[in-house]
Amino acid sequence: MRKPKELHRFYKSTQWQVAREIKIREANGKCERCGALGEEVHHKTRLTVQNYLDKSISLNQDNLEFLCRKCHNEEHKRFSKSQQFDEEGNLIHR
Repeated sequence: MRKPKELHRFYKSTQWQVAREIKIREANGKCERCGALGEEVHHKTRLTVQNYLDKSISLNQDNLEFLCRKCHNEEHKRFSKSQQFDEEGNLIHR
């Protein structure tokens, strides 16, 4: 599934790059769940077209978590047998 263009632009923004770098440094480059090498800055409250302009969600360090790829995939239930899809093939988020 492709990101909406608004979110794609947000993730390319200088503000996001700075917030992301702060989180990575704060976590010392390690996954905040398992301690492995971190790779992805995750929004605890999912970023959407409706809320990405709200800095308390999009840029707030308390809403960000630095995760390794495995923990990030588990958080989003990617590649698991428990994934469910609707009749149009869209992932149902739980």
